[in-house]
Amino acid sequence: MRFRLPALATAAVALSAIGAEVDRPTFSRDVAPIFYARCVSCHRPGEIAPMSLLDYASARPWAKSIKEVVATRKMPPWHADSSLVRYANDRSLTRAEIATIVRWVDQGAPAGDPADLPAAPRFIEGWAMGEPDLIFHAKRDFTIPANQAEVPYQCITFHVDLKDDLYISGWEIRPRVPKAFHHANLVRSPQSLEDAPAGGLIARAVLQGGDYIGSYLPGSRPMTYPEAMAYRIPAGSSLAIQVHYVGLEEEATDHLMFGVRFAEGRIDKLVRVVGTDTNAIAIPPGDPNWGLEDEVTILHDLVAMTSGVHMHLRGKDFTMEGILPDGSRKLITAIPRYDFNWQSNYVLAEPIFLPKGTKIHVTAHWDNSDKNPANPDARAWVRYGPWTDDEMLLGWTHVVIADERLGYKIEKGRLVGKFDDAQPHGHPFFLQTLPSSSEFQRSQTAAGAAAAPDRPASP
Repeated sequence: MRFRLPALATAAVALSAIGAEVDRPTFSRDVAPIFYARCVSCHRPGEIAPMSLLDYASARPWAKSIKEVVATRKMPPWHADSSLVRYANDRSLTRAEIATIVRWVDQGAPAGDPADLPAAPRFIEGWAMGEPDLIFHAKRDFTIPANQAEVPYQCITFHVDLKDDLYISGWEIRPRVPKAFHHANLVRSPQSLEDAPAGGLIARAVLQGGDYIGSYLPGSRPMTYPEAMAYRIPAGSSLAIQVHYVGLEEEATDHLMFGVRFAEGRIDKLVRVVGTDTNAIAIPPGDPNWGLEDEVTILHDLVAMTSGVHMHLRGKDFTMEGILPDGSRKLITAIPRYDFNWQSNYVLAEPIFLPKGTKIHVTAHWDNSDKNPANPDARAWVRYGPWTDDEMLLGWTHVVIADERLGYKIEKGRLVGKFDDAQPHGHPFFLQTLPSSSEFQRSQTAAGAAAAPDRPASP
């Protein structure tokens, strides 16, 4: 005797099978595309992450750990509040992506059909940006001592021999030993930086009429400028970098490179940086929420395109906003959960116009209590300084001058002419008032600073 299921029942069985397949993610079909889009720029051989996620065999042993860090949003590292400001480089996972990874792990982390696996991203060996058009090499290598957490900050200069101004559309800082390379700040100056102190490198360059170009930060990506924009490295410039190394289990020697991509075609705006830097830090022992505000005033109509902050181990949260001349405020970035180990340059999805006279205002808090697991000593007074057990508050935003229309014709990074509609525009020496680190400590923290016991000066 043969039995036939009604057509409706047959359809129900088919839909149930499809639903079961959708609800049972596999690495090849569902998880690998997420890893490829969000994770493998760091999680691949030779990069800073501890394991590769490029293939199933490498990822499977870490499945439970992956579930934990994804579910708690520790990974991928992203600490800005994207519900308040949208970012073009937001690498945080969506709820649906998190749910897919969690279900994959909970159901045994199956490999799936290899035929479903998408093509893995291709990376140029050694350069995330692809092969640079020009590489500036460090003048000296640095040997990183083994098992040393507090390696003194290094100021390293580059070989530069530019006979003409160079216009670049992107760049990347590349260490040879990335696992020992915590972060670094790159600057340009019209004068020599050979004798610049590591701790004061940025201030030295800016006061000499140069720029802070940008940073290498944990989890950072190569910098790429929008169309018709470029960064200008004038002929005769000096380039130097302030580097924070961390010792590994074995001694290692690093060689630093600064790779650039030549600008091409029409360039109308030059990218610059404005920001804050205060030394008015005096955090009492045990204080779980010590706060500080700082600001500078911009001297031209500007458009903000990115933002970022550098604090140390006790850093808790950070906000940057523009206070416009009419008193209104524009939020640039809010970072409610600052993490010293993962810092980012946040690229705004929608650049923000800031008229002349706007104050770039930053607010930050630190946790110097024993409830902060990263705190090296809750009993200590904490002051400004370059060591990780000191503190800093450095905020920045990459900007362009709003009405700039240079009309430059650029070929292979060099100026070869101008378009007919070009509008002359000078290169102003300063775009902002000096940051407070160039002045005396601010009056509202003077009492706290006086109360803090003396500490030997950092190198």
